[in-house]
Amino acid sequence: MGGLVRSSLERSPRITLTARATGGRVITVEDHYAAGGLGDAVAEALAPAGYTVHRLAVREIPRSGKPEELLDRFGISAAAIAGAVRTIGAPVSR
Repeated sequence: MGGLVRSSLERSPRITLTARATGGRVITVEDHYAAGGLGDAVAEALAPAGYTVHRLAVREIPRSGKPEELLDRFGISAAAIAGAVRTIGAPVSR
């Protein structure tokens, strides 16, 4: 993730206000590796305020396949996101 995005997140009070509004329940989802992505930038921006970010991302060597199968395999499908939301205690809208 570029330094400009990191810098913007770190300087913006909006990210902390948003985390506070969700009771500190923050999830990021990335369709690539976690390292250096948006989840890292959000976590770094929220760490000084004491918030933890639950990050869903690809955590193994990517493979070829149908998009739905890959999303499921890497834990970033709609069902995986809903499961993460339930795990951290936020209600799931239907």
